[in-house]
Amino acid sequence: MQIVLGEGAHFLCHTYPNDPESGPILVIDTSGVTFRLTNRVRGGVEVGDVRNARRLLEVVSRFVAEVERLHAQSSERAESAAESAA
Repeated sequence: MQIVLGEGAHFLCHTYPNDPESGPILVIDTSGVTFRLTNRVRGGVEVGDVRNARRLLEVVSRFVAEVERLHAQSSERAESAAESAA
């Protein structure tokens, strides 16, 4: 799965369902920087990997909530300004 965020920013998740020895690889590639995240030990996902993935999900979820909140706030201001101008 690949997600493109703006020009030159890509988020990918490589999975290998037919190869249990290979864990997933999360890749963030943007502005000349590439970040790869995978499990610590090749050949198996450990409990620490699961905890880290859950922490990552929590952080990303907080980021999404804040982006949505700020967008809604911005939209409300824009609507108020349009109503005031009318």
